[in-house]
Amino acid sequence: MLKAVATRIFAPLSPNYSHYSDEQLAQLAADSAKARDVLVLRLSDDVLYFLQAQLVSLSEDSHTRRQLALDLLHEVWLRWLAQPQRFSPQQQGSFKAWLFSLARNQVIDYARRQKRHLPVEECLQEPNLHLDAQHIEGLIMAATEQQLTAAIADLPHLQREVLTLQLEGFSLQEIAQITASAQESVKTRLRYARAKIAATMVKGEQ
Repeated sequence: MLKAVATRIFAPLSPNYSHYSDEQLAQLAADSAKARDVLVLRLSDDVLYFLQAQLVSLSEDSHTRRQLALDLLHEVWLRWLAQPQRFSPQQQGSFKAWLFSLARNQVIDYARRQKRHLPVEECLQEPNLHLDAQHIEGLIMAATEQQLTAAIADLPHLQREVLTLQLEGFSLQEIAQITASAQESVKTRLRYARAKIAATMVKGEQ
């Protein structure tokens, strides 16, 4: 009895992985199931939201789209967990950005398997709002979550993609990396996307 109590008392404490960065957890994942679990739990909701937003171009039914997004999310994690060493902070930098690249590729692969084509036209026609950037940002910030979700869903695919990534907190450089695009293209798509959302908000107020 005494030996059992002593074993519990003096056993090494498990590290508190909640304080670890994504990159640290990814490095530990090959040997630590706990590190993998923390990382999956931390990032799954963000990746799922991104997948659902990208699948708008392939599925009109929200329930079907969510189920498909869950399936693709599962594939994303399986691809990484099969070879955790594929990610290297020295080569890829941000684990989250790298994971989103995998998620984007899963959507592209799914479209190809279904013999569907993701729309890639730029649709660079800016609404004639005569609003400055500050006013546009104010309209977006004032929108409810439901309004914003609906407005984002109505955007052209490439604009929806970059805006969703920006809302996830990625920098222009990271968005360009994830989407394999030039930073100037990303900036242009973001400007048009925000102008179109602002136009939707103005129209809703009339």
